[in-house]
Amino acid sequence: MDINIMIMLAGLLLLHCLFALRAFNSRVNLSTNKKCFWCLLSLILGPMGYYGYHGFIPLDRILKD
Repeated sequence: MDINIMIMLAGLLLLHCLFALRAFNSRVNLSTNKKCFWCLLSLILGPMGYYGYHGFIPLDRILKD
């Protein structure tokens, strides 16, 4: 297999893992099941899953920084 393809796949896997970790460590006030679902979507779909689910979270649950 070409080395460029392997590097791109490793980068994509790292990106998905970073977004899953970001969802897991989020300070949003959600139940454990919803947070695990958000983490799973982020792991599978990457940024699209992270921000897609983030759009469904009510604004009153998002904590101010």
